[in-house]
Amino acid sequence: MIDYQISTIVIIMLVFIFAGTIKGVVGLGLPPVVLGILTALTGIHSAMAMVALPALITNFYQAVSGSHGKLLWQDHWHFFLAATVSIALGCWLALQVNPANMSLVLGLLLFSYAALGLTKITLSIDKRWEPTAGFTLGIANGVFTGLTGSSAVPGVFYLQSVGLPKDKLIQAMGILFTCSSLGLSIGLFWMNILTISTGAISLIALVPAIIGMMIGGKIRSFISVQLFQRIFFFSLLLLGGYIVATHL
Repeated sequence: MIDYQISTIVIIMLVFIFAGTIKGVVGLGLPPVVLGILTALTGIHSAMAMVALPALITNFYQAVSGSHGKLLWQDHWHFFLAATVSIALGCWLALQVNPANMSLVLGLLLFSYAALGLTKITLSIDKRWEPTAGFTLGIANGVFTGLTGSSAVPGVFYLQSVGLPKDKLIQAMGILFTCSSLGLSIGLFWMNILTISTGAISLIALVPAIIGMMIGGKIRSFISVQLFQRIFFFSLLLLGGYIVATHL
């Protein structure tokens, strides 16, 4: 049974409010921020378990908040399926490696994700190569999700590279993150990381995460999403760099 001090629980709840706020503004960022900060506080396994339910619920809401779900499934089912099923391989690999190495991989992913976001590097995948690229990148995304709990890299870059417009991109990310969160939750339960005690904390953390999303929705109306994205990616760059530096 995990026994956290009151001060630690308060910090955990504040992290979820902060991460939820970011997700409310830009449509992503809950797992990367929570994992990036809490890995240093509780360890990567506990952080992965705590983010499971808030990520699943908030991403499901994002996935169904739009009218493009059926079309997105039809066009990119190979990607979503590969990104979900291959989480099992990532979870199996996670049992074979030192948690410190998993934290290092997480830091590298956050750093790379942020660097590409700041440089605004965009790739373009030809329509005829979408099934192959989607399946390949989906597998890579699932493996990294199982290893680190973060399902953004390289999945988000695939969705951006196929030329989805803004509304479709937001909903497609919601579908990807929902599938990943569900697959990861099953994997964490199988690994005995998602237990009754960690599940209870994850359930409680859902409340500040939703509050944060509501705050983020308000903030979105006052500042440009572009400015907030720059701040977000720069913060992830520093966070990823810090995790890498502390685990080398």
